[in-house]
Amino acid sequence: MNVLSELEKIGAVFTDKHFVYTSGKHGSGYINMDMMFPHTALVAELCTELAAPFKGEFDTVVAPATGGIVLAVLTARETGTRGVWADKGGESGFWFERAGFTQQVAGKRVLVVEDLLTTGGSVEKVCREVEKAGGTVVGVSVVCNRGGVTADMLGVPELSALAEVTFGAHDPADCPHCAARVPIVEDMGHGVDYKKEHPDYAGGYVRLQNA
Repeated sequence: MNVLSELEKIGAVFTDKHFVYTSGKHGSGYINMDMMFPHTALVAELCTELAAPFKGEFDTVVAPATGGIVLAVLTARETGTRGVWADKGGESGFWFERAGFTQQVAGKRVLVVEDLLTTGGSVEKVCREVEKAGGTVVGVSVVCNRGGVTADMLGVPELSALAEVTFGAHDPADCPHCAARVPIVEDMGHGVDYKKEHPDYAGGYVRLQNA
C-alpha cells in the first residue's frame, strides 16, 4: 500500500498552506491524521501493516491517547493481542490511568503504535511509562514519520514507519510565508496558539475544517 497516496485521496495531506508546527516553526506542509479515522477499512488495513514488522514479537499494543487509541485497539484485534493506551497526565506526561491497564503491560512484550511522529516526544514518554510499569518495548510502529525521528531518539530497539515525509520548516522570523502574508491555518497544528500570541499577524488566519 502507498500510504501517502491513500492519505492524499482522503484529503489528509496539505502541501500549499501556512502551518505552525509543534516545534514553533512554520511550513507549507501538514498531514492531518484525524481525517483518516472515519475511513475504518483503511485504518484496519494500516493496523495490519503496523503489526507486520513485529509479528509474533509482542503481547500487548500500547499507544498515547488520544489519537493512538483506535490504532492500539485495532492493531491488537488484528493480531489477537491486548490493546491499551496511556492517558495524558502523571509526572512523566503520560500514565496508565485506566483500571487493569498496568496489568496488561507488566511483564509483557509491548509494541507502541502511533499515527504521526513529529518530534517523537509523546511516544518516547509512553515508552518510558511502559518500562516503568514493568513492560518491555520491542519497538515502535507508526503510520507516518514526518520528523526524521529515529529509534535511538525514542530509546527503543526498532522503529518502523509505513511512510516517511519531510516538510521544510522555518523560524517565524525567517518564514517566507509570513513575509508574503499568507494566512495561517488556525485549526490544524498549533495555529490557534500562535493566533493567541500574535492576533495582529498581517496575513490573518484561516480555518480549513468546516470552512
